[in-house]
Amino acid sequence: MTFSFLLKRILLSLFLAAAGGVLPLLMAQRAKAQTSPQTANIQIQAKVNPACKITGTQNINFGTYSPLGAHATTPLDAQGKVSVQCLPKTQATIKLSQGNNSASGSSCASPKRQMASGTARLPYGLYKDSAATGIWGCDASNDVEYTAPNALPKNFTIYGRIPAGNNLPAGILNQLTPGTYSDTVQVIVSF
Repeated sequence: MTFSFLLKRILLSLFLAAAGGVLPLLMAQRAKAQTSPQTANIQIQAKVNPACKITGTQNINFGTYSPLGAHATTPLDAQGKVSVQCLPKTQATIKLSQGNNSASGSSCASPKRQMASGTARLPYGLYKDSAATGIWGCDASNDVEYTAPNALPKNFTIYGRIPAGNNLPAGILNQLTPGTYSDTVQVIVSF
C-alpha cells in the first residue's frame, strides 16, 4: 500500500467520523424546528335564559258547605298550593285565572269566581293571605311576584274562601241546589 492511499483512507475515516457527529446534530435541530407547537385560542360560550316550571299543585277542597247552618255567619276556608321552581335570580309572576265559571263583570283585576253544579253557581274567592284580604288574580295589581334565591322549588299557599251564607250575593240561595260544585283555575307562571 502506498503512503498516499493510506493517507487518503485516514482522511476519509476522519471526515466520516466528523460528519457522523455533526450530521445527527443538524438533523435533530431540523426535526426540532419542524415540531415546534403552534397555538391559538378559541372562545367557548353558552347562554342560559331565565327559566321556571310548575313542579306541583294541591287542589282546594272545601268539603261540605252549609249556608243555612254552620256557615250562615262564618265563611268556609280551605287551602291549596302551587310549587314553582326557577333558576336563581329569575324574576317570575304567578297568576291565577278567573276560572271556568266566572260571574258577569269578572276581570283579571277583579275576579268573580264561581263553582258550578249544572246551572247553579256558588261564589268563592282565592287569596294570597289567610285573612282573605289580598285577592289573587291574573293582573299585575294582584298577582304574586317572586325572585328565586336558588333553584329549589318554592311552595305558594293559595287561600280559598266561600263567603258566609248571609253574605252571598242576592238570589244565590234561591238557585243553590244540593250537589257537588266545582271549578277549574289555571295557574300561569311568567318569567
